[in-house]
Formats: sequence, structure tokens, C-alpha cells
Amino acid sequence: MIEPSPQIATASPDRDALLRTAQASPEIAGQHDKQRWLALYADDAVVEDPVGTPASHAGRRVGRLGDELGRFYEAFIAPSGIDMVTRRDIVSGMHVFRAVDIHTTNLKTGLKMTVPANLLYEISPRDGGLAIKRMQAHWELSRMSRMLMGEGSLGMRTIAVMNWRMLRAFGPKWLMSYFKASQRGVGRAGKELVGGLVGQGARDVFAPGATVELPGGATASAAEFIEGCAALELRDLLASGGTVSGLASIEWSARTREAAFVAELDASGAHVQRLRWFWEG
Repeated sequence: MIEPSPQIATASPDRDALLRTAQASPEIAGQHDKQRWLALYADDAVVEDPVGTPASHAGRRVGRLGDELGRFYEAFIAPSGIDMVTRRDIVSGMHVFRAVDIHTTNLKTGLKMTVPANLLYEISPRDGGLAIKRMQAHWELSRMSRMLMGEGSLGMRTIAVMNWRMLRAFGPKWLMSYFKASQRGVGRAGKELVGGLVGQGARDVFAPGATVELPGGATASAAEFIEGCAALELRDLLASGGTVSGLASIEWSARTREAAFVAELDASGAHVQRLRWFWEG
């Protein structure tokens, strides 16, 4: 039986307020207003961009560029023109899942790129308003690297500029960790594995003891999820680090819903250990 986890009853912010909080991050980043961008984030906020690379934590490694969030801004936001086109927004509890195409321009070299991404924001109350507690950007670093390499000398110049910005902001040890992360991840095999959730072999996709998390605080075992899911269609899958995320149409509790999900694979990349679902209503 699937039951919600115990929760303290509180008044939830409305959908528009949650969505506006998530939307403000790329909007203000595109305006290159560092202090306003930092102010959107909670004192203990974490940014994983992309998921699988070293996370940036508010309040850590404070220096002339700020804390790790300030360093992240200097490395990735300050040198980039940013424009975001939304494919779907889903507000689910205190989470906002945004499927987007990020259009970036390197302000030093002029190189333009489009990166499909799934952005997951965890929002928390703060001083009568809202703040971003965690932002997880799911996009394929290896795909972006291949795109840059395909741009010839302009791409190589852009890579050099990006590497210098990261080195200046975070230092050589962090940069090496970032490079190593770009060579790892579940990749195409992970997307093929998660695609197996649709079909007769769905049970084989899950690791022993895997959990499925549903909106409203409910959790289910893999067997309970498979039994309760009457229909499922997945699309727009992206592999980032040890995760695969995407959009879906799912029939659950006799209702067909437009949804989003994040599947976290086990260390071997051979099974799904945790499957998180997001939908509205």
C-alpha cells in the first residue's frame, strides 16, 4: 500500500510564486546582476550544474569572488549571454521542474550554442518569501564537449576561455574533478536502461530495494509502482552524471498526467536505485 510520509501541515505557496522563484534565476543571470542572483538562493543552497560535476555550496570557500556560488557565477554566468526557451514547466509540491533549451553565447569568442536541459529547483520558505534551496541542472556535458570540438578553431578558443574562467574561480584541483566528471556518467546506456521502464521488463530496471517517490510525499516499492502504473510514455531523456531525467505521460490513480522524473542509477549504472516523480494536481 502506498502511503504519504508524515508531514507537518503548513500553508503551501501558490504555483505562480514557486514558478516565479525558479524563473528568476536564469532571468537575472541573463541580466548579469550577481548580487540579485545570489540573493535568490538560501543560505545553505546547493547548485549542481550539471549534475555529476562538483557541486557549489553557499557559504563555502569564501574569498574575493565570494563563496562557491559566487565562484560559480564568475566561472559560468559572467562570461555568457543566456537566453532560455521553456518546453514545459511542472510545479510539484515545493519543486519546480523546467524542461528548457538554453541558448548561450560566449561573450569573449562569440560562439553560440543551444543546450537542452532539465532543471530541478527545490524551493524553501524564507522571511515570508521564497528562496532556492537546491538547483540541479541535468544536461549532457559530453554532448556539449563534442559540439565545441566540432566548431574548429572557434571551438578550441572557446574551450580555452571556459577553462581559464573555471581555473580562476575554483582552482586546479576542482578543474581536474570537473574534467574527470565529464568523462564519466551513465550516458546512452543509462537512457536505454530507463527506457526499459516502458514494457514487460520494467522489473529488471530496478535495483533490489529501489524506491519510487511520488508527489505529495508518497513512496512506493518498484513492484508497487509497476502495478499501479497503468500506462507510461517517456520522452526527451537526458543523462547527467549518474542520473537520467525526462518528461512523461503517466496513468496513475486512474488519471493520465503530464509529468517529469529523475532516475538515479546505482554505482554500476545497471539499475535504477531511486525514481522521483513530479506532476501537478
